[in-house]
Amino acid sequence: MKVSIALVVILLLRTALVTVVFADIHATSVGEDKAIDINPLKLKCCSNCNFSFSGLYNCDDVVLDKCDPVCRSCTVVKTYPVKEYKCADTFLDICGPPCK
Repeated sequence: MKVSIALVVILLLRTALVTVVFADIHATSVGEDKAIDINPLKLKCCSNCNFSFSGLYNCDDVVLDKCDPVCRSCTVVKTYPVKEYKCADTFLDICGPPCK
């Protein structure tokens, strides 16, 4: 069976593209030389849960009170006129049900 050169080139390009995509996902989710600390717990609620292709989730909710008690890394995102917080944790499972 004779394989055309165009088919071989297409398959090689496709393989290279898949490799680059997975390398980019890995670099984005893990970082250059640091590992992500994944929180195995679940927030009580999260209205703005963002999914990444690596299978990890981040909650982008900004709250006026301190973060949920399961949040390990609660960061201040705004100080004036009122202090606002955001949980900077990365979750392996979905963040939690939407807040009401």
